[in-house]
Amino acid sequence: MSIGTKKLVHIAFVVRDLDKVVDAWTKILGIERPRIWNIPGPDVAPVLTNGHPEIYTNCRISVIQLENVTLELTQPGDEPSPWKTFLEKHGEGMMHMAFLTPDEEEAFRTIKEACGTDGYYHIGYYPDQSYSFVDTFDSLKTELNIKVDRDNSEVMNKIRAQITKNN
Repeated sequence: MSIGTKKLVHIAFVVRDLDKVVDAWTKILGIERPRIWNIPGPDVAPVLTNGHPEIYTNCRISVIQLENVTLELTQPGDEPSPWKTFLEKHGEGMMHMAFLTPDEEEAFRTIKEACGTDGYYHIGYYPDQSYSFVDTFDSLKTELNIKVDRDNSEVMNKIRAQITKNN
């Protein structure tokens, strides 16, 4: 039993001042300053947190591609979000490690057995990939992000319809 992969896709950090952190990484790595943008809304990547459709466009993000892994840096906004909750509970630092797995159900079973965590609390959908945040902080001192490649067009349309209905 395992999560089905040992390939780390990215390491995500939550920060209070994204510009300051991006500038420091830029200097340390000797790279061009990466783009900063707001986390996309449901038109690009609909999400569910605790089973409910949410919109988190108030969070800023930047991505730094290294040779062997990606750094993902997020600054939450004032509104509730998984990133803001993590920041309030644990402070700035590494929020999660992301792994692309061939079988998310097997990954969740393994995580539950190893960490006592029952499933994900946040899931986001892109057309060809989903990602799920699993709160494994007590066991691993970081959360896990389980990614899986699949066609998400049907579920994306359902979430968008729920958001439209609720607004």
